[in-house]
Amino acid sequence: MEKRLESNFKNMVLVLCAITLFSSLSVASINALTAEKLNEVRLQNQLKAIRDVLPAFDNNPMEESDTLITPDGGTLVLFPASREGERVGTAVKSYSNNGYSGPIWLMIGFTPDGAVYNYTVLEHKETPGLGSKMSTWFARGNKGDITGQIPGSKGLRARKDGGEIDAITAATVSSRAFLDAVNRASGALSGNADAVSGATGLEASPGATPVEQPDATTGATPVEEPDASSGATRVDDPSRTDTSLPDTTHLSPARHE
Repeated sequence: MEKRLESNFKNMVLVLCAITLFSSLSVASINALTAEKLNEVRLQNQLKAIRDVLPAFDNNPMEESDTLITPDGGTLVLFPASREGERVGTAVKSYSNNGYSGPIWLMIGFTPDGAVYNYTVLEHKETPGLGSKMSTWFARGNKGDITGQIPGSKGLRARKDGGEIDAITAATVSSRAFLDAVNRASGALSGNADAVSGATGLEASPGATPVEQPDATTGATPVEEPDASSGATRVDDPSRTDTSLPDTTHLSPARHE
């Protein structure tokens, strides 16, 4: 007759440890098998976002990317694009901490003269039907169209703040955050310290905290040196290429903005 394992505390702990070890090894194995595929998907998604906001190019902007650390501790990534050796524009992965429901992330494309070519929203948590409209509100041909605009040293502002951009109806806070992210991106290109720090002529939201760039991938220790012209720190690490995009947009429960 088969002898059963005695039911006592010691044996229960041993069984539990064995189950935990087996589960951990299984998860690690699955992660190892899928990591390469997930990284490839992130690369393709990022490249698609860059293509969506720039004219056609034939180089690999991610291989020539440049990362800047902003004065508030966040990061901006610049992706220069060229065609037949001539610069056609630059895509900038930018953010704002001042969204109504949290940080927002954008990819904004600029022509060589600094004008906005196009943009795409990478991540936000703004109110559905209000702040979430930023995905289309500022696009070419729509009411808040920012394409062709050159933010310059003054930056883009909503009309109620003395600017020329129509804010999203009933979502002024979200609109200001969107323009803040665009101004940061423009500042990174022009070397304007105020623009790089996200200045819009408005005070930052109380309690706002710096945002770290999601899923940045680097195996090297960056050597930092101050960028005197922009107020940002340039990360001089050729191997550092941000290969990730934020997770799929999450929407918060509806609140009045």
